[in-house]
Amino acid sequence: MKMKVRKFYEARLYIGCYDNKLGRRFYEDDLAIAIKEIQEAHKTMIPVRITQTNYVSGMYYQEEGWEIAAINYPRIEITSTDINDFMGYLAAKLIKRFNQNRICIVNPTEVIMVEP
Repeated sequence: MKMKVRKFYEARLYIGCYDNKLGRRFYEDDLAIAIKEIQEAHKTMIPVRITQTNYVSGMYYQEEGWEIAAINYPRIEITSTDINDFMGYLAAKLIKRFNQNRICIVNPTEVIMVEP
């Protein structure tokens, strides 16, 4: 049995499910297709995990959305800088593609709020 071990690093991106310009919900399949296209256009292929989540803020706001996570995957040669660069690139593309008001990126040391 072979094993590859790397120091753990993870960055997560949070996006809601509502397209604010079109006034309608978009779905995980729509998001996955967009991410695949963005990955193909980026200089380094960074695999991601998409997990459904819910955002709740008081009694009057609740929205479904997704957490998109990238880790320091031992199978490929990437650094934490590569992951952070990709997550910023991904956020910039997704915020336009799905007309978001904001997207947050979380890594071990920062929370970055991206707005158009």
